[in-house]
Amino acid sequence: MKLSIRLFLFTALFLSFCPRFCFSAPLPLEISKEMERIPGKKEWGVSFAKLREELSQKYGTEFYFLLNYQQQEILYSKHDTGNSRMVWYWNLEFSQRLWKGALLNLELEVDKNKGVDKLIPTFSMFNSNSGENASLYIPRLLLTQNLYEDKLQLSAGKLDLSDWFDCNNFANSADIQFLSDALTNSLTIPFPAKGLGAMASFTPNNWFYLQAGASTANAVSTKVGLSNGFNSTFFINEFGFTPKLKGLKGNYRFIFNLNREKLPLIDDEGEKRSQFGFSISFDQEIVKDKLGLFLRYGFADRRVYEIADFWSCGLQLNEPLAGRKYDFIGFGVAQSLTGENYRKSDEPNIAHSETMYEFYYSYHVNNAFILTPNLQVVVNPYADKTSDCAAVCGLRGMLSF
Repeated sequence: MKLSIRLFLFTALFLSFCPRFCFSAPLPLEISKEMERIPGKKEWGVSFAKLREELSQKYGTEFYFLLNYQQQEILYSKHDTGNSRMVWYWNLEFSQRLWKGALLNLELEVDKNKGVDKLIPTFSMFNSNSGENASLYIPRLLLTQNLYEDKLQLSAGKLDLSDWFDCNNFANSADIQFLSDALTNSLTIPFPAKGLGAMASFTPNNWFYLQAGASTANAVSTKVGLSNGFNSTFFINEFGFTPKLKGLKGNYRFIFNLNREKLPLIDDEGEKRSQFGFSISFDQEIVKDKLGLFLRYGFADRRVYEIADFWSCGLQLNEPLAGRKYDFIGFGVAQSLTGENYRKSDEPNIAHSETMYEFYYSYHVNNAFILTPNLQVVVNPYADKTSDCAAVCGLRGMLSF
């Protein structure tokens, strides 16, 4: 067994014997934000939570640390069966309350390796966290101001618009849910890297909201972005309905994006300065705190982008095993449909679509550690008819406090 795998399994086994805590909310997006509090207990986790609470109340300062490690092995592919690759990153976040309704947010991050995506190119990506080696950099630095009893939120600085747009309760986080990029966002939305931008969100009541954002279209996450901050702009608008029928929560989002960036046409016979796209992202509880379904669909400018249409759907089941209240499993399917322009302008082996299937089990070891085995199968990787399919299994560990 490779050394990296042995070290990872040893860490997982060690952490599995750490003192256990109870989460205060079963949904994963809430779990990732909540701290455990068990009155009368003396475990280090409770003492740490108390210290954090004191810092927040006295100075308005909060901090969070996250370490994500993913080991993946190729079960089957055209050329690389048996190869194993890892991806990891850590992130340290600070937030500071300033004046009434104002919050300053700063993040520091280090990224390592590209993983199996370096060996098997796909549109979907096997790991949303894949990337090149990046030393310490600032992915986010923004100021947020809440107004009118928090109904209006304004943010500006270095940011990632995908933090606010095209969200989904059951298919959103590559840290605790699906790994594939195709199951965390719509592939027809050309979200820029983290760069200079601003956004505004207005929530007049508890069942409707609307928001708009803009950022540098050709941003580079590891750079500040002042040099290219005004050369191109990505605009995105979203409105949504958040009904609660018979106690079951639902979110229905409608998203419009405009990319004001000069890009070459897919047939290399010119350029296009603006590209428009539309997407939806729905999620709905079917059984309260137990079962939820999600759906995404979107289209993009087929004259510029390889992927013209996209859809994904799936489910999340909480407490799949009796007594494992904060475990959950997910299954999703995502299909990227190539545009006619792309198929005509390229090799005859370009397929009509690439399809990603993913299954995972999120095992909550304790309040600080989540272990997630997963399985992914891609049909026609990178929409290549000759590639047949590829299968990858993996194990993800997320440490956060």
